[in-house]
Amino acid sequence: MKQLVWSFPLAFLLACSSGTGSSGSNNGEGGSGGEGGSGGEGGSGPGSSSSSSSSSSSTSSGQSGLTEMERLQVFCEKTMLAGCPGWFTSTAQCVDIMSKTQNDLCQDKWIAETDCLGKTQAGDWTCNGSGEPEVVGTVCRDEYGFGSYCRIAVATPACHGAACMYDADCSNESKCNAATEHCVEASANCGGLPCKYNADCPSAFKCNDALGQCVVN
Repeated sequence: MKQLVWSFPLAFLLACSSGTGSSGSNNGEGGSGGEGGSGGEGGSGPGSSSSSSSSSSSTSSGQSGLTEMERLQVFCEKTMLAGCPGWFTSTAQCVDIMSKTQNDLCQDKWIAETDCLGKTQAGDWTCNGSGEPEVVGTVCRDEYGFGSYCRIAVATPACHGAACMYDADCSNESKCNAATEHCVEASANCGGLPCKYNADCPSAFKCNDALGQCVVN
């Protein structure tokens, strides 16, 4: 039901990080995120857009009261499965790259996602056909993917470009996203990007009103 997908984005983020001396760079799409991820098109990969990373506090409360670094560890350790070639090459690489995607727009979903993932067991995970970590059954079905996809999308320049108020503020075929107040390219892969209306999403996506995020059409 929910299809966010992030293959392109992650690959983009990995490429950016390799140029800055980050630990490696070969990522694939995201897993089957909550309702969004099946993987295949590209969700929105983390990139290093200066406007996207809002430096929220280093401590994210949430039910478990984990710090941001602890949440990154939970996300990366739980999703680092042997035999998933379409993912980060190591937990350290995952933490390094995902730490650059923090954004207040995604914080509530990120907290809910990592709180839930922390309770999963090895048997709750598998690799899907695209080589990405996927949750088995209904465990974390409504949490996995939504916060992480959002962070990756907002860290991708094509999904979260220049600040704007109207479409006229954006260049070429970009339009102004009413939820983020940043330009988004019509052809971009932005699964998980915050939205208010279908017009806030790239052409291959629509806005899921219940999630307030772009999902694949």
